[in-house]
Amino acid sequence: MSIFTKLFSSKKTKSIYILGGEIEFNGDEECYQFFKNQMTDEKTAKNFSEYLEFIFENETLKKAFNYDGEFKTEKLLLKSEIGINIPAINNNPLLNFFENKNGLHQLGGEKPEEFEFPENNCVVPFQYLGFINNSDKNFSWLGNKIHLICPIYLDFDKIYIDYSDPSKPILINREEIDSATTAYDEDLNKNSEIVFRSLKFDLKENTEFNEVCHSGIPFWIQYPEYPISPKNNKKMKFVIQINGGLDAERTNVNPKDEFYRHYYENMNFWGDGDLYFFYEPESKVGCYFIQNT
Repeated sequence: MSIFTKLFSSKKTKSIYILGGEIEFNGDEECYQFFKNQMTDEKTAKNFSEYLEFIFENETLKKAFNYDGEFKTEKLLLKSEIGINIPAINNNPLLNFFENKNGLHQLGGEKPEEFEFPENNCVVPFQYLGFINNSDKNFSWLGNKIHLICPIYLDFDKIYIDYSDPSKPILINREEIDSATTAYDEDLNKNSEIVFRSLKFDLKENTEFNEVCHSGIPFWIQYPEYPISPKNNKKMKFVIQINGGLDAERTNVNPKDEFYRHYYENMNFWGDGDLYFFYEPESKVGCYFIQNT
């Protein structure tokens, strides 16, 4: 075989690794967004029991494997998946929670005096959940410190907040949220108050997972969701996923049934869920939603 035959018959093989969920990989916009948000490096992926490996030959998809603990099984590719081009996307780092009394970010705590909750008529109040500080180089793209707020005891689909004035945000889908109900109506009302303990932390690149909160790659409990800003129709960027666990610093809630007390004395999202926060910096819109089992 001549050197020219060897050159033109050689295959360029590359693997990419996916964490946090699975969709049909057919090359459409949803597929692109999935790769953009879930793709990471091999070292990070192999620190988890479950991940996907996609093998591209000459930049087109040829094979895929599911990893589940010690088991590796070939993923049967659909006709629509075979041959899609390798996405021109950078790997996402996994940014993990590290408690630090001098940390840049905060979970829980008292609402700052200069900050105002958005006007609303919800059946239960918003909770102050802390802030993400844009002085962290990983979050400089936010443009401002973002105060995390959400009526976590409300039954809602998505909450869109306009942070154009970061100290006086506006509830965009107010009509929808004002009409939402709550599963905790026997204990909670508009005057209920639950303030969680303040915890300072940093988000640092690390291949191991911490369950308090993390950034970099969303881990989907149900299915991938990449919200769109209602102001400019642009895809929003993942900021943070919070599992909770903080205890309440104070509360005026006295449950009628003792079974429900732990829901009010510990930060949780519908019991066993996670809170997701996405942000679009051009329109300055944030989106909150919860997924649970």
